Amino acid sequence: MLGLPALIGMIVVGISVGVLAVHLAGGSARPQLADDDETRSIFLADFPESRIGPIVYTHDRRTAFFELPTHQTGIVHGIGNKFLTRCISASDVAGAEPAGEHALNVRWHDITWPRQTFSFASDTERRIVRAWLQGPAMSAEGITHERAHVL
Repeated sequence: MLGLPALIGMIVVGISVGVLAVHLAGGSARPQLADDDETRSIFLADFPESRIGPIVYTHDRRTAFFELPTHQTGIVHGIGNKFLTRCISASDVAGAEPAGEHALNVRWHDITWPRQTFSFASDTERRIVRAWLQGPAMSAEGITHERAHVL
């Protein structure tokens, strides 16, 4: 019969080996957006009717923002090893305030993604994205259209 310390040790080692195996298999890799073509293809797979304007990337290239012709902002955001796509209107944004050098702290009216801080390469990029997010709202209902894209 195994003692309690031996059993706890076996559990800790087993979990550690499992986490290491997932990490080495690429499970902890964070996706990055390589270029505009990849960003467009990910977004258009979920919203094929959209026309995408100029794209602004975060400093780590895990998130892309772009203006949509309907006064909304399109977002492609890396979560885990997948990408989340969203169409955001101004009514979906609770606040978008500068935070530190070239960073933007965004609060959403969405409990699934309440707050995120995005860091940009320049203050100009931060101002552009902030203006897009605070643009005129198209609907009073504040409907958010969200789809998850699995690669």
